[in-house]
Amino acid sequence: MRTRRRYLAVQLYSKGELPTESNFRNTIWQQLQELYGELGVSRIGFWLIAYHLDSQTAILRCQHDQVRPLRAALATIQSSNSTPLIFQVVGISGTIRKAVSLLPDLDPHTVIHPRKHR
Repeated sequence: MRTRRRYLAVQLYSKGELPTESNFRNTIWQQLQELYGELGVSRIGFWLIAYHLDSQTAILRCQHDQVRPLRAALATIQSSNSTPLIFQVVGISGTIRKAVSLLPDLDPHTVIHPRKHR
């Protein structure tokens, strides 16, 4: 049976410079582990699909029944590398294409489809 997933289209706000992709991913991972532990993180199935500094947007993936825990973790993140950071979930979708369309500043051609690069 195919795994059902949800994609969160996220707008980022920061007074300073946004973190690098690896720092951004690590910040979310650390917060998820702090809130839910390793078993909880594995159930959530978090994955960073796209992160764009120029448009200050990101697309995150999780299991279809784990959207609320991921949103809760995002809401509790206050900074990344001492830079204040706020997440606004613009929308939730069942496909990457729809998640990209929810972010008007994001160029759809810059998002890499995960199945094409296995």
